[in-house]
Amino acid sequence: MALHTACRLALIAFATVALRGVLDGSEFQAVLIQAIRIGAAFFGIGLMIGELTRRLLEDMVISKIRKIIDENAPRDNNNQLSAES
Repeated sequence: MALHTACRLALIAFATVALRGVLDGSEFQAVLIQAIRIGAAFFGIGLMIGELTRRLLEDMVISKIRKIIDENAPRDNNNQLSAES
């Protein structure tokens, strides 16, 4: 997930900077170097965001699964009595 997020974010940043350079009429080489630098920076940011998102989603799913298991787990009288005490 992190790699997909990073690639998409880098491509969007690269295309945005390149398009802005074309519309401004800037020099091709300068625009290309700037677009590559910004694309690389946003690739790193995308890796961090993607990894954070993956960890948050995994944590959320695990907590939901534990809640469902706890609700549906069979209980005997001893567990119920100790839980009520």
